[in-house]
Amino acid sequence: MFLAHTSADQAEQLAAAVVGAMRLPSGWCSKFQPHFLSLIFRELLEVEIDFQRIPGLSVAEAGVIFPDPLQRQELIELLVLTEMMVNPIPAELERSLEHWADALNVHDRSLVLARDVATQARAQAQSDFYRLFWMGEEDRQKANFERLLVKHGSQAWTFTVEEDPELSAQWRSLAQLPESTLGAAVWQHYQSHSFTTPGELGGANAALAHHDWLHVLGGYDVDVIGEVENAAFGAGSSSVPGSTLWFLGAMAMFEGGLFDSVVAGCQPHQISAAAGPERVAHALRRGKQCKQDLLAIDYFSVADQPLVDLQEAWGIKD
Repeated sequence: MFLAHTSADQAEQLAAAVVGAMRLPSGWCSKFQPHFLSLIFRELLEVEIDFQRIPGLSVAEAGVIFPDPLQRQELIELLVLTEMMVNPIPAELERSLEHWADALNVHDRSLVLARDVATQARAQAQSDFYRLFWMGEEDRQKANFERLLVKHGSQAWTFTVEEDPELSAQWRSLAQLPESTLGAAVWQHYQSHSFTTPGELGGANAALAHHDWLHVLGGYDVDVIGEVENAAFGAGSSSVPGSTLWFLGAMAMFEGGLFDSVVAGCQPHQISAAAGPERVAHALRRGKQCKQDLLAIDYFSVADQPLVDLQEAWGIKD
């Protein structure tokens, strides 16, 4: 859950810590970094921060201000996010991130991805991302997944690479639900985009299909910016292991272009395009406002309930 353990009255100190770690003596590596950070702080903490002007803190000062391990982890996640916005990543930025993580005794899975992309290990970054974020966690719970990965490669992380009739039948049952229900809306989402049914060869696997329920609940498109919004929306709501890494990885793929998406390939600088930063920051806010962890649900158990009722009950707002 992104920035869930930092209060508004700590926002300026948190921002100063990010500046101390990530703003180089020569300034920010890109104009996008301070702009996007200011949007995140405005949307999630409701404060206005000028990341160009605010003085930075040292790691020692930040350690005193933020003794809580959860707050420290959120700080390091912000540093990783800031690093994901640039390509190539300057060695000075990489060293600073490592230093802050070590000094604050944070050993988060996001640092694995940060190290991969800093050394331009694109294939390793892709492998580590899909292994460590929440979809990979779901994939690896399947008894035969390692065999599928060895036989079919990276496509096994997201696609049905061998037919799964049970999964296909479960998804096709959604077509029988009343029109107003969540399940019917998700089935229509698949039909309107001509998506192959999960469980059928070439369709989404169970882990990737899980995120499509969020597309419908949040009303997000399936273009690149919509996928990043969806990742922000889910990460903002969730404390499931690897949920924040979903968002950080989306930033790395679709802004920094630091490694390839299995589904969409390499498409850098998508988020910094017109209106993109505002849309993604707003999606984080919508996720944070949710009363329900959107990744910790068996959606088939609520598929027969009205979509609007679930949105209202879970606090999903426009």
